[in-house]
Amino acid sequence: MTAPRLAAVLLCAGLSACAPGRSDTVSGDGSTARSLDEHFSQNVQPGLDFCRTCHVPGGVADVEDGRDFMLSSSRADDLQKLRDSWERLGGNNPTSRILLMSSGQETPHSGGAPWPVGSAAYKNMEILLKCFENPATCSLSGGVDPGELLPLLGSRRGGHYWFDYCAGKPDSTEVPQDPRELVVEGIDKDKAVLMNAYWKTCQEDNHPGTCGELRARSERGYRLVAATGEIGAGTMFGGDSPDPAFAFPAEDYNTLWDRVLRLPSRPDNFDQLMAERWGMPLPDKRNPYPLPGEDPNASNGGSGQLPLGLTQLRNPDGSWTGNVGVTCNICHGGAVGKAADGEGLGPMYGTNSISDITVMFTDLGRIAPQQSLLAVISQNKVRGTGNITNFQLFGTLTLFDALIPYLTVQTQPSTGTEDPPVWWNVGSRPMKFFDAGMPTDAKRIELSFHFPNVASPNNVEGKQWIKDHMQDGDSWMMSMRSPKWPEGKLGEVNTALAEQGAILFHSKDLWGAGLDNPVRRPEGGNGSCASCHGAYSPRYVHDPAFLATPLLEGIAAYVTPIDIIATDTRRLDGHSQVVSNYARQNWFAYNDGPKNEQGVPTCGSQNDAAVRGDRELGYLAPPLYGVWATAPYFHNGAVPSVWEVLKPADRKPIWRRLSRPAIDNGIAGFDYSLETGYNAPHMGWNYEALPCGTGSMPFIDCNPSGGGTVQDLLGLVWANGGLAWNLLNLPIFTSQQIEDRKVYNTNYYSQDNGGHEFTSVLTDQERQAIIEYLKTL
Repeated sequence: MTAPRLAAVLLCAGLSACAPGRSDTVSGDGSTARSLDEHFSQNVQPGLDFCRTCHVPGGVADVEDGRDFMLSSSRADDLQKLRDSWERLGGNNPTSRILLMSSGQETPHSGGAPWPVGSAAYKNMEILLKCFENPATCSLSGGVDPGELLPLLGSRRGGHYWFDYCAGKPDSTEVPQDPRELVVEGIDKDKAVLMNAYWKTCQEDNHPGTCGELRARSERGYRLVAATGEIGAGTMFGGDSPDPAFAFPAEDYNTLWDRVLRLPSRPDNFDQLMAERWGMPLPDKRNPYPLPGEDPNASNGGSGQLPLGLTQLRNPDGSWTGNVGVTCNICHGGAVGKAADGEGLGPMYGTNSISDITVMFTDLGRIAPQQSLLAVISQNKVRGTGNITNFQLFGTLTLFDALIPYLTVQTQPSTGTEDPPVWWNVGSRPMKFFDAGMPTDAKRIELSFHFPNVASPNNVEGKQWIKDHMQDGDSWMMSMRSPKWPEGKLGEVNTALAEQGAILFHSKDLWGAGLDNPVRRPEGGNGSCASCHGAYSPRYVHDPAFLATPLLEGIAAYVTPIDIIATDTRRLDGHSQVVSNYARQNWFAYNDGPKNEQGVPTCGSQNDAAVRGDRELGYLAPPLYGVWATAPYFHNGAVPSVWEVLKPADRKPIWRRLSRPAIDNGIAGFDYSLETGYNAPHMGWNYEALPCGTGSMPFIDCNPSGGGTVQDLLGLVWANGGLAWNLLNLPIFTSQQIEDRKVYNTNYYSQDNGGHEFTSVLTDQERQAIIEYLKTL
């Protein structure tokens, strides 16, 4: 546009009456805009603040295609910058590309469609751009109050909505509906966020009537599941009994320095040595046991400190028994940094594990005969992982319920290596397990490790114990919150970059025009990260184009078809139709619960063809609250950082997470400190990449010159007989063997690190922005 014409526009704006018959427009504050300048500042400019997030020098839109529309950090420049951009984009032709891209009529636009056709932002910009085109006929009629934009950043940090609702309210306050129950077929119709893993109710007493009842359930669940020295602690196959068969005397635990560590005398740092050896941190609260010669009831439980996965049992009157039990925290407890590093940090419950439970059971088998079976049945191949949903082993819990069908399961593949998911996301999932294998409301399985009278015929008493306690345990898990990003230790969040990441996370279509994504696009959704993982940003959570209701904030309910996610299939292979057929007769899979028209339990296996309907098999995208603290990633823990999740080309085939400095006898666990163990830019754990062909077979077992390996042969066995995964193991005798179990070899059965390839279309700058945003969740 020529200088005289620009001057005419500005003059027109100043005089406020260029066009005969022009109507005034109502401004954002309710007054009447009598000039173009007023219309811009009151009705248009608030919408440009969204554009400014990315379309500024150095922003993610500062690329070849994005530079046609650029603003600056100064709002005073907005009108001129907008006009310059409008001209570069060809003016109104007949509709400006500014409107076409921002409304989704023209793609690609990484910011999605923030101004749908007919919205206030669209109408107000359309008025302005028509005035740019023809000042002589400029009309300000039709302007709309743009309203207030909700923030891009904000997080409820997991947990369940009920605990947010009840915070600060009296105990008598009635508890509202569970938002997860809203996830039903059709809830995602024409929405940006996909949902195909629908809620199913499995028992009648799910809803606490009041906030007081909710809090009471959670408190009882804490004592049961956290277990560290609590009255009523739950332990392995013992319910909350103070004298279960699988417990062992503390005096025997006190002999491990001799019988396992082979030291000349009991060292002063014995507790730390066992914690490091097993990868189970010492909790920040007292978890006592009596040292040799101590009476636990004369020393408040004793002077020793047990690791997170063990607890000394107590009688109902609070007295100490001197016996020690194993808790579910052997798999579901871990640590991220120290308690002093920030809120919720240090040793914690319900986070991804850093333990080696096979080493632990091997050691305990030397002092407690009742632990010997679990010493033989290996639960994991790599430290920090487990085989926690191995169907061949799980079926033994109720072996006599359906013995013959159980034997057929032995021909099915092992599920292999798995990385236990975090508990603070339980309240944001209508389905659970990596493949959405069961409804979240199928709560019996959550206490299966505590199942009394395990593998006994007609175990009425044990089943009733599960029913009596499962609501309490589940309520405590749902109450958990993810830890905040510790800015004091890992650096402050770059708010401007995080806001760019929020837009990309919720709006960037990974299958947009020109990206040439080689992966098949999911059916529906907007093709963004949020499309599978859920919406978190307040601005998008309250946008009806994303969610049917803001109550669905943070809920992830989409099973991504396996050919799209393309991560290791062994977990899915192991949950076969044969396993589903067996589950129809299993009590933990609700064989006595609600059934569909075909007579198949609806709260059992969700991979059952008679239950899942036309949903494709695949993996459930997890909620991402606290994702920064949950490395390594994927269901098998094959990828050590979010950066490598988003950039598949950077993944390493063989790697080992860094260890803490070794202490006596060369013992060292994983380094979970934030100073030396954590990689803040990549959002994950520091590790070393290892070359093929080094180390001890079969932990780094590959052929540098190509060809088959021993693990390839073993893979055939594990793929056709799942129990073999647990039985075919080298006995653990040496410290070097324990060290070798820290190595993650992606060539190994069930440990492939491929998949999530659709994020390869992101630029490094976009990856950095998304990671910065994920720090805020």
